[in-house]
Amino acid sequence: MVLQISEDLAQEIEQEAKYRGVTIEKFLQTVVRRERTMAAREKMEREQQWWLRQPLDLRVKYQGQYVAVHNQEMVDHGVDENELHQRVRARYGNMPILIMPAEGPLDLHIYSPRLEHT
Repeated sequence: MVLQISEDLAQEIEQEAKYRGVTIEKFLQTVVRRERTMAAREKMEREQQWWLRQPLDLRVKYQGQYVAVHNQEMVDHGVDENELHQRVRARYGNMPILIMPAEGPLDLHIYSPRLEHT
């Protein structure tokens, strides 16, 4: 495969790779992975916001379960998160699909031990 880009962009990529001390290919792989991760993260945030905007009477139907949301649609649900995950992966492959408790995100409290100087 041949990818054609402008001379200006090619120089910019080459300079950035050189500055970072990596090959052009390694630099581009890193950029593509980072962009894929950011896009997946943004999708998960949109899906979660969509689900939490759904009427409470709908979300209550799935209380105690996990829901899978894709393209602002609940595509599956179940009590066992691992089984739901397996069904979603079988159906959608590695596509980012939100799986979360139907009630919404759970509060997580982290207690840190206090360090004291002696």
